[in-house]
Amino acid sequence: MPSPSDAPVSLTATARTAQAPPAGQPTPASTFDPRSSHRILIVLWLVLFATWSQFMLVAPLLSQISLRLDVPEVHLGWLISGYAIAMGVCTLAWGPISDRLGRRRLLMLASGLMALALFAHWWAQSYSAMLLMRVLAGAIGGALTTGTLAAVGDYIPPSHRGWATGWIISGFAAGQIVGVPAGVFLSGSMDDRLPFVLLGLLMAGATWLVWRWMPSLPARPSVTWPEMLADGRRHLTSPKLLAGCGVGVCLFGGMGLFIPFFPLWMERSLLLTSQQVAWVFSVGGVAVVISSVLLGRLSDRIGRHGLIVAGSLGVGLFMLVTPLLVFWPAGAYLLFALLMGCAAARGSAFRALQTELVPSGELGRYLSLSATFENIGYAFGSALAGWLYVVFGFGAVAAVSAMTGVVVLVLVRGFLQHN
Repeated sequence: MPSPSDAPVSLTATARTAQAPPAGQPTPASTFDPRSSHRILIVLWLVLFATWSQFMLVAPLLSQISLRLDVPEVHLGWLISGYAIAMGVCTLAWGPISDRLGRRRLLMLASGLMALALFAHWWAQSYSAMLLMRVLAGAIGGALTTGTLAAVGDYIPPSHRGWATGWIISGFAAGQIVGVPAGVFLSGSMDDRLPFVLLGLLMAGATWLVWRWMPSLPARPSVTWPEMLADGRRHLTSPKLLAGCGVGVCLFGGMGLFIPFFPLWMERSLLLTSQQVAWVFSVGGVAVVISSVLLGRLSDRIGRHGLIVAGSLGVGLFMLVTPLLVFWPAGAYLLFALLMGCAAARGSAFRALQTELVPSGELGRYLSLSATFENIGYAFGSALAGWLYVVFGFGAVAAVSAMTGVVVLVLVRGFLQHN
């Protein structure tokens, strides 16, 4: 986590000068000092680390899961798609629930349930059981990803949200650096279900930290379900808010196309071992940490839109040239690091931008709506990837994935540039 010298000098002063939310909506804690802000970010970082580690771990383990459960390749993508579909559908409900319960209660509930779901992976001894476990984890994961981002909007002033989201996104990267290689090692020497059980223990610890370190905010005014539905209709009819959802769909859909079969392609076309593939992901994670922290803070100073566009175009370019790695397999480490660095730059800027599109009291509902679209996009992308990979090869997967960056450019320039 950042040292005190890296943090804002006074979040309290910034909170006082930031634009106040509408009447009746809670504001960030008035006694926010660097120490308390670091504690909050540590909690959110750990929750996101465990959540994304168990998600990212599936792709490198697909070949081992396929052997253990005797699953045809064309069906493997559903272990990822099933998670994403469940996450997208259930997230639509988690957002309004978080607006009513508060982020702290939501994160305590969801992290405890995720721990139980990950423990249950040990009994997944068939493809249908494994798919069920992934669907359950996805249903709960929507609360954790939406809750962590909404908590940034509640606790961190707008002028420092790029800084905060950059550090939180580094929790995702740490999952690639530590969680994925360690999980692949443990699954190779023992069982591919063991990493999920160990991450369940970590999530149980995160549940305790949420209870211990996350401060409670003032109670929100009661919002009725008809009012929530009215907000949802307004979000769906606003071109700006729809464009924000569309950018998320492209970001997640493009990665959903590319990521699931990239490890399998590296093993079969580049002849890398499972552990080498895990280290490729680990190097990519290092790039995410560096990029999200440095460029997330930069977005507070120069704006979000340029980083989103530049990062998306960079991701598209590196996806497009990935099939050329057959001429230089060792270049997978460098190429994936560049790709993930660009993805982190656009991700931290985009997440910070999302918290600024609606008032704080509506943030959970809008983020849940956006996350639903995003995960449906990821699910569609990963399902489409299986068909493209089997019928046309990984080159087609890379080309279609790269096209999503162009759509991001159109949406940002056309609808979000003047936000």
